[in-house]
Amino acid sequence: MLKRILIILVLVLTQAGCDTKYGEDLSPFVRGKLDAQGQLDVQRQKRELLQIEDIKVGTGPVAAWGRRLSADLTVRYTDGTLVYQGLIYTYVGFVDITGIENDIRIGPFLTGINGGIQLGLNGMAVGGQRRFTVDRSLVCLNIKMDAGPNATCGLIERIKVRKEKLIVEAALIESCIPLSFRAIYMNGEYLLHFRAGCRNSDLPRLAPSAPIWHVY
Repeated sequence: MLKRILIILVLVLTQAGCDTKYGEDLSPFVRGKLDAQGQLDVQRQKRELLQIEDIKVGTGPVAAWGRRLSADLTVRYTDGTLVYQGLIYTYVGFVDITGIENDIRIGPFLTGINGGIQLGLNGMAVGGQRRFTVDRSLVCLNIKMDAGPNATCGLIERIKVRKEKLIVEAALIESCIPLSFRAIYMNGEYLLHFRAGCRNSDLPRLAPSAPIWHVY
């Protein structure tokens, strides 16, 4: 049956005269633009709203804008209450995070509305360990600052977090550029879309002279 399906697919590709593309920045991997002003704004947030301590500096690829990251996290409230402990995946700097989650579910996704944790991972290198505190304003970005003490949002699937200051311990496992494959372009859209893995890249590299709040 699988062989028959593959033959049919090949016939469709060759007879329909359709386009085939392979690479990065293909839907749903659409990077948001971080221009000069955006860079300054994000660096200000990282400097003023996070308290970061590098326990161990890694030597692998850097967690940067436009990457898929995976990390082991321990997330607690400031009173020590454990919120979550375990693996997370997150796509930093991508526009259509919902499409990514729906199309290529590979594990527990850290929600984009907890951008403070994503920002805390930025600048780590694979193999590194970091402890950081996330200001309440960067937790549950979809909830207003004057929300009551019981206001919560999704941290990862089925795990809720209150809009409170968080203490995070992170060990970065992976930082790579996601790739995708699209084929059969008809009526203005691609009918087939496959995840095609993730490409490691040594760039950008950690800048020893850069402050810890620098955004990569």
